[in-house]
Amino acid sequence: MEALLEKKYKDILAQVRHPNQRSWILFGGASAYGDMALLCSLAQAFVKTHGHAITIVLSPDQVPLVQMYPHRFLAAHTAERHVMLDMVHHYVDPLAFDLDMPICTHSFDIGDGRSDSLMYLYKYPGRGGLNLTDLYRYFLRLPWDARIERPIVPAEWNAEAAQIAQQIGMPKGKSAILFPSNNSEHPQFPDIFWETVAARLTRRGLKVFTNMKSGKFQPKTMPIAGTTPIDVPRHLAIPLVDYAGRTVCSTNGMQFSIMLGARFRQMTVVMPIAKNFTVHMQNGRPYDQTGFMAQYMYPELVCDVPFEEFSVPHDGTDQELIDVAIAIADDAFDHPNCVKRLGDSGRLYIEEQGAWLRELIEPPPAIQ
Repeated sequence: MEALLEKKYKDILAQVRHPNQRSWILFGGASAYGDMALLCSLAQAFVKTHGHAITIVLSPDQVPLVQMYPHRFLAAHTAERHVMLDMVHHYVDPLAFDLDMPICTHSFDIGDGRSDSLMYLYKYPGRGGLNLTDLYRYFLRLPWDARIERPIVPAEWNAEAAQIAQQIGMPKGKSAILFPSNNSEHPQFPDIFWETVAARLTRRGLKVFTNMKSGKFQPKTMPIAGTTPIDVPRHLAIPLVDYAGRTVCSTNGMQFSIMLGARFRQMTVVMPIAKNFTVHMQNGRPYDQTGFMAQYMYPELVCDVPFEEFSVPHDGTDQELIDVAIAIADDAFDHPNCVKRLGDSGRLYIEEQGAWLRELIEPPPAIQ
């Protein structure tokens, strides 16, 4: 088995090394769509810092992310998740950083425990630690002010999205797409929660759609009652949400990539938090509940975009879930379950620290 793996590694290395040009060979997260989106967004800063071009190795369903960053990569090669993990775990030194040799850039696949220890500081509210975006700057050996680049959606994808939207009767700017599914094992909300969100949005005059595509973990009933089912391909997630105008999402990689694109009139993210929350467990360690929310994990992406996030008691009573669902649909952002990260001054963290946070990412595009 070891000899087979070694042969496979050498074969892959021969394929990904450019015959005429030296390059950095970056292995992204094999199944982590959001992490791959973040890696692509830092490609420009990486080349600016280290010189030479990038050869990227990714899974087939992540290809649209590379296509939204034209001219940032010398080459892109696809490999299945198990192949990439075999290579990373058996042959890639997590501390190596050399041209023409594979470098694992995924914070959890990297395998030496650094990311877990650094992010564990989020157990202590107010102490900080390295958030997700800074963790990638660290692994990629970038300066702390390395700037995130937003994706560019090809014109033909915008046209394709508009055509699909018109075919299914999606009113432009007056629709909402729900993304309730997830590939992470977050607890699912009872049907009453999503049904109330959908009914309330409909009552406000929006046509509501449920994304049926992707996500191993889903609500019990799909599509959400009272909504129109839609399959949102990964390459059309940004332009379809742009066309619809509004989205309510579980926290996942698709949500992160849509947020990176920042073409929406309102994004509301729902985080399942137990009613009597004590700690969030990951890799056998307890974390504070806020540690995995956008305002804490990637705060620069929150600047100047219409974004809010709610903690939702997945184990709450029907009435408690209905109450939060109504607040989400009605944009009641003063609701106690709407999470607001505060800075040391008591002001919103994004407002207090906005001057330097905005320097870490391109401004959001103008919404048409």
